[in-house]
Amino acid sequence: MTSTLFTRRPDRPQVVTVSFVLWLVWVAVCLVATVLQFVAGTATTGLGTVLTVLVAVVVWGLVGWAVVRMAGGSRVARIVLVVVAAARAALSLTSGELGLLTIALSVVAAVLFFLPSARPFFAPSGAGRTGHGFSGTGVSGPSRASRPDPDHATGTDRT
Repeated sequence: MTSTLFTRRPDRPQVVTVSFVLWLVWVAVCLVATVLQFVAGTATTGLGTVLTVLVAVVVWGLVGWAVVRMAGGSRVARIVLVVVAAARAALSLTSGELGLLTIALSVVAAVLFFLPSARPFFAPSGAGRTGHGFSGTGVSGPSRASRPDPDHATGTDRT
């Protein structure tokens, strides 16, 4: 597989791809809203305003990076997006129609990548799943109970 920014993993579910597109739209709308808020809110072009706009653009750029990482299957990026979207929703509840649009976009996008069909895509690499949880030996390897102890005889060793 080639390594490009928007390479689609062959195992990516369609709901994750739709969520990815919605998150990209959400970031673009939030970035435009942030810039328009600063432009409309202040008539001066002081250093503080310029620095605030630059910081906001950098933050939204990092959120965009998290969106791309989420599309690659990153569990951490998925949680970061939910936290950022919740913070953005709390701050934009009273900002009108655009605020409601961004809240609706982020809710739909977040719900999509938590659907049961999307969950295996975000599973840790190499983690097999069974009906009752993770299969395998766990973090520390097999338990001591699964290994025979040469100092203690078992029922089969006693005969």
